[in-house]
Amino acid sequence: MVILGALVNGVAALVGGLVGMGLGRFVDEELSDFLMLAMGLSVSLTGITGMVGAQNILLTTICMCAGGLIGHLVDIDAAVKRLGDWIQAQFDKHVTGNSAFANVSRGFVSASLVICIGAMAIVGSLEAGLVGDHSTLFTKALMDLVICVLMGTSLGVGVCVSGVAVFVYEAILSLGAHWLAPLLSEAVIAEMLVCGSLILFGMGFNFMKISDFKVANLLPAVFLPIVLVPLMGALPL
Repeated sequence: MVILGALVNGVAALVGGLVGMGLGRFVDEELSDFLMLAMGLSVSLTGITGMVGAQNILLTTICMCAGGLIGHLVDIDAAVKRLGDWIQAQFDKHVTGNSAFANVSRGFVSASLVICIGAMAIVGSLEAGLVGDHSTLFTKALMDLVICVLMGTSLGVGVCVSGVAVFVYEAILSLGAHWLAPLLSEAVIAEMLVCGSLILFGMGFNFMKISDFKVANLLPAVFLPIVLVPLMGALPL
């Protein structure tokens, strides 16, 4: 099932929010940091596993550099943050005076932005749709379970509702990639997955607080093989 990974991820977020609401007083900052370290190691391992299939290192390097340049010039990372700030501001503006709804909306928006808007959701959904590999979304589901437990301790039921958002978001991406797959060659799909895996590897370092990569700025690299693989194949090299 193409949307299996998205479904598991959505359920994990829902369960995480519910558990967080019940166990809030038992989760301290030290435990939270330790769990995020474990998640970072898992994400990096997922990235390494995906990079094993690399066939053309030169092409991968070109895609990553060119994609990073495009992302940097557009500044996708900053745009994502601005989107989050704008959405939160709209909720804050329209629920003034209604503290109960404000808490629900804040939890929903905050959790949705964390688990929906990111490289792992996009790369995992592409893998699920293109080659039926749900491993990245399954890994992300475990991460989101932990994240939503931590967020649910203070943000409440709105975090649970974010599970619906992540399911819809990732299901749409997975189905779109699945419909697009027949139009792409095996070489293009393989290169897209390798670039996505490199991004996941860097993302793992962010979770472990070793670095602060603007991984969203690298996302264009995932789509450049659609153009560059056929182009390089046509060159008399």
